[in-house]
Amino acid sequence: GREATGEPSGLLWLAWRLGWECGLAVRALHAADISWGTYADTMGVHCNAHVNNFVVKPPTVGRQTTFLAALDFDMAFTKAGFVPEAMVERASLGFDSWEGLLNFEATMGMKTVLSGDTFASTGVANSAVVPESHALVEMAFRDTLVCAYEAALEGSPDAHPHNAAMRAAAYQFIRLALCLTT
Repeated sequence: GREATGEPSGLLWLAWRLGWECGLAVRALHAADISWGTYADTMGVHCNAHVNNFVVKPPTVGRQTTFLAALDFDMAFTKAGFVPEAMVERASLGFDSWEGLLNFEATMGMKTVLSGDTFASTGVANSAVVPESHALVEMAFRDTLVCAYEAALEGSPDAHPHNAAMRAAAYQFIRLALCLTT
């Protein structure tokens, strides 16, 4: 359990792991010169780099060191397919360069949604009411998500690596959260 691992909190360990996995996914896509699907069109800005494009895997599916599976790559495109001329009207967002587009995806997309903002999240209302008595826990959870995300995105060492005992306990938190939000 938690005591044997030296981790201060099972809940915050889970937040770290989830943020870390989000960061690894964005880092892998960007290292391969792939945008998850961020572009501007007549309807506005679309950004697929957000948390509701992950699903929680059942404990026995896939790698036993991860909780999430990324999805929704139908709008993804490579650097070779990027047309900066089509993004001139959104230059203020950085869409006029490949690096600017990926930066938007990493920050205004994934990072802001992990922090609790709904700017780039489509399909999830993020409307759970957190009682004032739990606000500090929510803040700690979101801060941990973002710190882990940034660490993985930057290629920093994993400060709270996978641990089989912690993973088993973390799935209990996940089950409870899924029960409370469905």
